[in-house]
Amino acid sequence: MKWEFNQELEKEYFKNHENRTLTYLLFEGEEILKEEINFETLREIHFKKCKLNNVTFDNTFLGKVKFENCELNNVSMSNCTISKTIFTNCKLINVSFFEDVINDLVVEESLIEYSKIENSKMNNSLFDDVKLLENIHRHNKYEKINFYKCKFISENLIDAKFKECDLKTSHFEDTNINFDDLITSKLSLLNVLELVNSKGIVVEE
Repeated sequence: MKWEFNQELEKEYFKNHENRTLTYLLFEGEEILKEEINFETLREIHFKKCKLNNVTFDNTFLGKVKFENCELNNVSMSNCTISKTIFTNCKLINVSFFEDVINDLVVEESLIEYSKIENSKMNNSLFDDVKLLENIHRHNKYEKINFYKCKFISENLIDAKFKECDLKTSHFEDTNINFDDLITSKLSLLNVLELVNSKGIVVEE
């Protein structure tokens, strides 16, 4: 899942690009506001210390895109293909993923809060030390995802299927999930107790 950019990136300003099919560029320290990115391709792009507010990605391909120390607020990604993309030390607040196909995603040391993931498919990805807080997951398919030391707090998972996922090092608090949606995934005994407690069931020795 580790990858490197194929060549050195050229530092530019996002606002200077009317054509949003972009390759081999670095955007650093920018505030990107109220942009609509439709039917474009972002390949080998690095967003560093950027703030994206009210940005819409629609029918857009993101390949080898890295978000580092970024804040995403009210960002929408609809009908996008997201491949080999990294979020590291980022905050994703009120972000929407709708009918996306997501492969080889890495999210590490980040916060995802008040967001929605709907009708999407995610495969072969890693969530490492991620706090997920009060998000809605609806009608999604998660396959071969490693949730390593993540925190699921007040998450609402509705028909979110976890197939061959690894959740055993993560923690659940007040999280709504159907146990049938976890068949074939790895859980620890502590996971099971936390999920049972979230449903109001008291387990005693």
